[in-house]
Order: sequence, then C-alpha cells, then structure tokens
Amino acid sequence: MSGGHDVEQEAGKRLDAFVDAAFAFAVTLLIIASAEPTATIDALWRALGRIPASLGAFALIAMFWLAYREYGRLVPRRDTLSTLNALAIVFTVLVYVFPLRMLIESGFGWLSRGWLPGKEIIRTLDDLRGLFRIYGLGFAILAGLFTALYQHAVNHRDRLGVETGDLASIRLSRDIWTFAAVSGLVSAGLTFGPMAAAPWLPGFAYWLIPLAIALREPLGRALTRKPVDDKNFA
Repeated sequence: MSGGHDVEQEAGKRLDAFVDAAFAFAVTLLIIASAEPTATIDALWRALGRIPASLGAFALIAMFWLAYREYGRLVPRRDTLSTLNALAIVFTVLVYVFPLRMLIESGFGWLSRGWLPGKEIIRTLDDLRGLFRIYGLGFAILAGLFTALYQHAVNHRDRLGVETGDLASIRLSRDIWTFAAVSGLVSAGLTFGPMAAAPWLPGFAYWLIPLAIALREPLGRALTRKPVDDKNFA
C-alpha cells in the first residue's frame, strides 16, 4: 500500500513541476506582451515606464503560484480530479495574463495622468467596462478553481494524505479563495449597473477580500458559539 502512495507522491511532484513551469511561462508571456523594440531612447523610456505595471502583474501571478505551492506542501498526493483541476488552473492563468496586463498598465497610466504608459488602452467607458468584466470573470474562475482544489483536499483528506493538523490551514485557504472568487463576480457584476456614475467601483470590489478575511474569524466564532442556557444561572 505504501508503494502505491509513493507512486502517487512522485506523480504529484511531477505535476507540481509542470505547474511551476507553466507559471514561469505565464510570466514570460507577461513580459512579451509589453515588449517593443528599443532602438531609440524614447522607446527605451517607454519600456522603463512599463516596469511598475509589470511588477504589479508579476505580483498577482506570483500570488497564484504561491497558493499552488502551499497546496503542494499541505496535500502530498494527487488524484484524477486534483490533477484536472491543476491543469485547468494552468490554462486559466495563461489566458488571464493578457487582461491582467492590460488592466494594471491602464491603471498605472491613469493614476500617473499619462506619465506612465497605458492611458491609451482605455479610450471609452465601454472599453473600461469590458476590461473590468473580462478581468473579473477571469479572476473569479481562477479563484474558484483554487477553492475547488482546497475543498477537494478537505473532502478526500485520507486519500490525498492530508495530515489532521493541516486541515485548519486548508480550510482557511479555501475560504480565502472563496472570498476572492465572490469579489471577482461582484466586480464583473458592477460593470452592468452603476459604473457610468462611478467607473472606479468595480476595482474597489476587490477590497472585499481583505475585509472578508478580517471578519472570517470573529464571525466564525459567533456562529459556532453555543447558546447560553438560562438554567445555568438559576
């Protein structure tokens, strides 16, 4: 039986190595998407001006990669469903790179009032609405895949070799990614309503994530607290 587990763990390591390579390729796509020939000083300055946007996009890709690395640490074995989920994450990340790059670069261009490149990406309110919508749906799908990955580890802890002491960390990660998925859907949904009056509103929807994380623990304690029995005070 232990031999079978060793084979599953080895297969999990190979899958994780493939996912790591795919994230590295996603970062390469991120850089290529903003690349342009730097044959003149002006072109060089424009390329340097894209560094803040590249750093912001890289940080988000790294966030997803680190989440999968943490999953690999907590869950030593893989089954068919977790393998398919990991492959779906890889595919979604490779697609997600492009709206991620456009949204962050346009954001830096807008915040810098055109001093940094990117302001030309968004020309109309419809452009902004469409970009927020595509990005929000992509973010929600990617976060939802992580939610499903961690939930699967909770449901099949014995098969996947999860230690009892790691269950709390897995549940916390599942909840965080659930909050992230909901925030992406809220952001995309806001593009259909009040965005004409407040075009920044879909972006602020992502602040729901740290708010939900901060409220998770006290709300969980309140919901699981046993009701007070009046007879104890008799």
